[in-house]
Amino acid sequence: MRYALVVQYDGTAYSGFQIQDNAHSIQYEIEKALKIFTRHDVRIVGAGRTDAGVHALGQVVHFNLDTHVPADKLCISLNGILPADIAVKKVFEVDNLFHARYSAIAREYMYAVYNHPYRSPFMRYRAMWVREHIDIEFCRKAAAYCIGEKDFASFCKKTSADESTVRFIEYITVERMFDDVVVFTIKGNAFLHNMVRIIAGTILHLLQKGKSPEMMKDIIESCDRNCSGPTAPAYGLYLKKVYYPEEYDFLNV
Repeated sequence: MRYALVVQYDGTAYSGFQIQDNAHSIQYEIEKALKIFTRHDVRIVGAGRTDAGVHALGQVVHFNLDTHVPADKLCISLNGILPADIAVKKVFEVDNLFHARYSAIAREYMYAVYNHPYRSPFMRYRAMWVREHIDIEFCRKAAAYCIGEKDFASFCKKTSADESTVRFIEYITVERMFDDVVVFTIKGNAFLHNMVRIIAGTILHLLQKGKSPEMMKDIIESCDRNCSGPTAPAYGLYLKKVYYPEEYDFLNV
């Protein structure tokens, strides 16, 4: 039996999603919980390898079990074993062709910015802190240049620039919520390493330096990481949702 989980986590205490030697990972905790529940080693596959400190509202993982377990029982049992900063939101039985990563057709991320003159203890490790007022319309105009199929070489770590850097972005929205929280939401077919964080960091950098939002177009066309802005902190980034084809529409929750 193959199962798919929709998982939420606070990534503050973790080195990232992917299991690694001498580091605390989300994958390790989920696999440990599955071993306690099934009494067998179970390897999971995630839709995205979120970095250290990055959070998730809708990460998807899949794994196989030798025996059938009702989805509700699996969900309740894992939530009783997992640490408080990781939770299973939904459990689904899927066919053996389903793959959490390779079956995905799009992903949606959020980047949160706490926009207030004074710091908040509740935003610590939850959002990037920007003291100066953020002009939402400026951010929207700059973000609009990223929409469509483009070469995003200017918005990825140089170590990942040896692969194809062309990606398709369906939309980027910028909204002010709760008066002092600004949220960038971006949906695309796939993302380069640190791409969302660099896009958000670049837009805010242009605003803070008094540049024109049209400079975003020049930065994209340069295909040069040295032309873009700083990488925004990991703790403001959230994997919001993973999208799948119609046959797995029940996962698009």
